[in-house]
Amino acid sequence: MRRPRVRNLVAATSVASALVLGLAAPAYADYTSPIYPTLKACNDARPKYASSWTKPQACHPMYNWDGTKVIGYAFLVKTQG
Repeated sequence: MRRPRVRNLVAATSVASALVLGLAAPAYADYTSPIYPTLKACNDARPKYASSWTKPQACHPMYNWDGTKVIGYAFLVKTQG
């Protein structure tokens, strides 16, 4: 790298990349689990979603489009803060 222009471009790119990675917001995992057919199946699946950074919430009924029939159960997976 004898050319100053190339060296400056590489240095500027490195600094910009470091700033982007250093200032990036942490990833959040808040999402809804798949729908399970029974409350027992939902509760049995919850431990699979627990980790050092995620925590499954309680199972709740999921309703059809007009809210008249329970179609299954799901839970929210939240990021631990």
